[in-house]
Amino acid sequence: VAESSAEAAPAEEAPAEAPVAEESSADDSSAEDASAKEQENEELAAAEEEAAEVADEEAKE
Repeated sequence: VAESSAEAAPAEEAPAEAPVAEESSADDSSAEDASAKEQENEELAAAEEEAAEVADEEAKE
């Protein structure tokens, strides 16, 4: 039983090293996230603008 828990320990330690590897690619993914959010914000702004125009048209009628 002691051997199996000793073997399990290194596996538990490995994830602690993983974030370091993820940090190197974090710049790429955060840049992608930023452009995705920017595009999403532009789409939301366009949708809100369109909704405002529709509301204006309905108000005129």
